[in-house]
This record gives sequence, C-alpha cells and structure tokens, in this order.
Amino acid sequence: MKLAESVIAWTPATASGPTAGMVRVGPIVEPGQLDWTASYACTGGGAYIGVRKLSEIEAVAWTFIEFHLLVARDGIPPHKAHEAFLGIDEYVSNIPPDMRPTKKS
Repeated sequence: MKLAESVIAWTPATASGPTAGMVRVGPIVEPGQLDWTASYACTGGGAYIGVRKLSEIEAVAWTFIEFHLLVARDGIPPHKAHEAFLGIDEYVSNIPPDMRPTKKS
C-alpha cells in the first residue's frame, strides 16, 4: 500500500496503556468506518492531507523520516517499526532485498 493510502499508528514506548511501544500500518479510515487507530496515541502517513500530496521521492523521504521519529523519539523498537513499515510500498522498495518479506508460493 502506498504511503498516501496508509496510516501509521503508534503509541510511544514511554506511554501507558495496551498499545504502548506498538506500531501498526493500515488503511486510511473513511467516514463511517470503524477507527482502527483509536487505541493509538499518534498517527502519521496518509492520515495527513499534505502527505497524500507528496511526490514519489518526497514520499520515500517522508517514510524514512517517520520511521526515524518512531524509533529515535518515541522508543518504538526498530524491529517492530520495520515489521509494520513492510506494509508501505515506499519503504519496501527502498530497503535491501534481504530485508524484504519473502514471497510465499
């Protein structure tokens, strides 16, 4: 899923609650849909109109900036951020092949 089509939702590791230190990438919540992001403290990615308007190279940069923000500022473990970000096309296409998910036959 493209960054513009996805929402990154997370709760900083220093917070309390059931989603503390967790991150998830999923679809944009449309009006009338159940808000899967409600239990998380923060959202990013396509949750913001400006992100939906980024060029392809800007979207790549933004993806890695948000990854860094989650890990460095909010204490999300890098392996958890990596697993979640595998749902973002711009992330997967710009990491080494041996870090990408293996295709199941």
